[in-house]
Amino acid sequence: MNQNGIISKVIVNYKGKFFEISTKFRNGNDELIMFIHGLGCSKNSFEHVWDSSEFENYSLLTFDLVGYGDSSKPMDFSYDMEEQAELCNLLLNQFQYDKIHIVAHSMGGAIGLLLAERIKDRLASFISVEGNLIGDDCGIVSRKTVGYSFEEFQNKLFDKLIMSSRLSEDLSSKLWGEMLAKCNSSAFYKSAQSLVEWSDSNKLLSLFIDLKVNKKYIYGDKNSQMDVLKMLKDIERISISSSGHFIMSDNPYEFYKKLYNIM
Repeated sequence: MNQNGIISKVIVNYKGKFFEISTKFRNGNDELIMFIHGLGCSKNSFEHVWDSSEFENYSLLTFDLVGYGDSSKPMDFSYDMEEQAELCNLLLNQFQYDKIHIVAHSMGGAIGLLLAERIKDRLASFISVEGNLIGDDCGIVSRKTVGYSFEEFQNKLFDKLIMSSRLSEDLSSKLWGEMLAKCNSSAFYKSAQSLVEWSDSNKLLSLFIDLKVNKKYIYGDKNSQMDVLKMLKDIERISISSSGHFIMSDNPYEFYKKLYNIM
C-alpha cells in the first residue's frame, strides 16, 4: 500500500478467461478519474497525480493495460484496441461510480474513445492527452514496428528500443524505457498493429469530435505543429510548456494544474 493509493490486482472475466489487472486506486469524492496509458507504458505514466494537491480529494484510478506493467501478459490475446476497451469496461464495473472522467494518453486515447462508447451514461468528461486520432499520430515507433514481422521485431527491434530509451539523457525517454522493459513484446507488436489501423481509419477523430461531453485536447508545446490540431474544430486545445509527447512527466506541475482547472 502506498500512502497515496492502494496497489492491488483486480480480476476480470472476459470471454471465459481471467485476467489480472494491476491497479492503483484511491477513493475520494463520488466521481472517478480513470487514467489510461499509452503504447509501451504503464500506470507509472501518471505517477505524479498522487502527489498533486489539486487532486487530493478526488477518486483516482491508474492501471496497467493487459500486456503491460504488472498486469496479465497472455501471448494468445489479440491486443486489439476494442478488446482492450472492453477489459477497461469490465474493470470499471468493479468500481461503483455514476460519473467517470477519462484522461487518456497516446494509444490510451484510442482505447478511451472506444471505452467511451460503452459507458455513455456514466461518462462525464474526456481529456485526450495527445491521444491517437489520425494516421499522423502514429509516430516513428508504432509505424516502424508494423513494418516488421513479429519475429523480426522481437529479434531485432524490441530490445534495442528498450536499451536506447534507458540510455537516453532525456528523463521521459528513460521512464518509457523502464516501462517498456515490463511490456510483453507480443502485446506491444499487436497493439501497434491495431493502433495504426484505427488511426489510419480516421474513425477515432470522428468519435472524439462527436462526443457529447466536456472534452479537451492537451498537447506539449514542442508538438504545436501537429496536423491534428487543425482538425479539432471547436474543441479546446491546451498547451503545456516545456513538454513533448510525455507531457505528464515532462512538466507534471503545469499538466496537473491545468487538468484540474478543466475537469
